[in-house]
Amino acid sequence: MKFIHLSDLHILSRNDMSRKPDAAATLRKVIGEVNALHRDAEICVITGDITHRGTSEQYEHAVDILSELAIPYLVIPGNHDIREAFRDAFPTTDIDANGFVNFGQTIGGVRFVMMDSIVPDHHHGTLCDRRLAWLRDELAAHRDTPTFLFMHHPPFEMGLPFMDTIRLDVEHELGEIVQANRQIKHLFFGHLHRPATGTWLGVPFVLANSTQCGEPLDFRHEKEEELEDRNPLGPGYGIGFTDPKGGLRYHFDFVKFDMDL
Repeated sequence: MKFIHLSDLHILSRNDMSRKPDAAATLRKVIGEVNALHRDAEICVITGDITHRGTSEQYEHAVDILSELAIPYLVIPGNHDIREAFRDAFPTTDIDANGFVNFGQTIGGVRFVMMDSIVPDHHHGTLCDRRLAWLRDELAAHRDTPTFLFMHHPPFEMGLPFMDTIRLDVEHELGEIVQANRQIKHLFFGHLHRPATGTWLGVPFVLANSTQCGEPLDFRHEKEEELEDRNPLGPGYGIGFTDPKGGLRYHFDFVKFDMDL
């Protein structure tokens, strides 16, 4: 089974050109490639930061662009999103009993578990007791199904001080759940705007490209205004192939784009 992974779209309102590159143009470029090359994918998974400021105008713009996708998509919010406006924009996206954008869907024999990790008015992420309880119940109900866990914020440090200060703040609590549920075969995150892989507690993870642009690969600085970007990354996306046992082959791809536009 083939799936597409998008993240960190950062869509602005129509005609708002205050950020470069133009996130609407880069997303349309990515979607054009997905439609041309990957119409055989079962699903597209989008791991947050759909908009840049969470306004209704930005969501309207994002929904309009995402309607061009030739395949269905699953979506969760990121730290730049506003949960209430997000839910209004994506009314068919499931929520849990507490109103969080937590849901699971079985695709190709694999359980895709989508988690809402945002903290209103903050850039770091969390999973409160209610969200952790929901995750435990979801995993208990599908203990024999290979599972991929998706959320916006990574729960561990990546050696990038600027991003590590705004990661998920429940590393221990989530780690206990991951270790207790061996059906979790892979973890997927966004937030860093950089392609990266590794393992955490013995479980492989993928950090997604941004469909807009990459954050600097700066291992020294903690403040955004001090970051050094020696090799700027353009827009990109991921292509995953999985089997019913939860095996994964994952490719990072980038699209050609004039970063000054």
